[in-house]
Amino acid sequence: MDKVRILFLPGIDADNTNAQSLNVREITLRLDPGAFRSTLWYEQKPDPRLLELPGIRLLKLPSRGKTRRILSEMLSGHDIIAYMDYSPASYMFLHLPRFVRSKVKAVFHAEAPADQIANQSRALRFLYSGTYPRGDIYTGITEFVARDVYNTAKKKTSYILPVGVDTKLFAPPEARRSASPVVLFAGTLIARKGPQYVVDAGLRFPSVGFHLVGSGREGFEVVLRQKIAQLGLKNIKLEGPKTQSQMLKIMRESDIFLLPSRLEGLPKVTLEAAATGLPCIVFRDYETPSVIDGVTGFQVGTLEEMMQALEKLVADRSLREQMGTAARKHVENFDWDRVSTHWQSAYLEMAADQAR
Repeated sequence: MDKVRILFLPGIDADNTNAQSLNVREITLRLDPGAFRSTLWYEQKPDPRLLELPGIRLLKLPSRGKTRRILSEMLSGHDIIAYMDYSPASYMFLHLPRFVRSKVKAVFHAEAPADQIANQSRALRFLYSGTYPRGDIYTGITEFVARDVYNTAKKKTSYILPVGVDTKLFAPPEARRSASPVVLFAGTLIARKGPQYVVDAGLRFPSVGFHLVGSGREGFEVVLRQKIAQLGLKNIKLEGPKTQSQMLKIMRESDIFLLPSRLEGLPKVTLEAAATGLPCIVFRDYETPSVIDGVTGFQVGTLEEMMQALEKLVADRSLREQMGTAARKHVENFDWDRVSTHWQSAYLEMAADQAR
């Protein structure tokens, strides 16, 4: 059988911290070069780990005419186009007659519930409605997301493909020596992610340090700064966006991970936090398998439950250590070396079906 030719749409620039970009880089690094030929895009400087590797082809996007260039590549004879998105190029590709698209499989990897698109721009919602229902294959990051795909788009997912974490890189420190607990939030600073509730927790636990890591969107970081200043809180720091290595250092210096978002799939940050030995507090709304309630952290249903769980962990160092150890052991099931084998098997099956 010839090599399976896969075009991945997310860019793989070295400074790109987008979750899909990070996922694609980890997956392609582990695909068998004897069985796959992966094509990936970059704009400035690609992830150096991907340079000059067998089975990996890197393409530089032009500063102008990006849509035309991407569409041209989509029509150049790949077997699979992975991580289909809501771009003009994907829209045009999926509206071409089937005989023009040939037998290439357009794959949507659903990583979050469809409700995430609800408050986006009109243009993005238009592109979403014109692309998402037209895919050939759908995968879900969790069983919960797979059910959401069916409920919202009436599409059945063919595979459950979780994302992973590099447990060699994300590892616990030898010891945690904070005089008082440090609570970490990491994610985009937007209302949907719930950083405003981290500020509320900072008011409730004035002796605890709270660090919020992430870039702001739509001016929401300004809203947070104003709220922190109005409440006179000195125990909360807005750290801004961080690189992966900086994030690792911050996690090792923290004691608890708190994610008040109620609309997620399988948050990568919870895998990274668990790998560094942090107990996590998340909401059970999206049923993430990255946190086992009462074992590696807490899955809560209300803000008050969140505060109560946080109080337990703040007050009890031994509980934090016990849950952190369990979290590290649990997350080894999500090591990229294990998880990527599922992706490879799925892509091989997709290509075999295409050939038939």
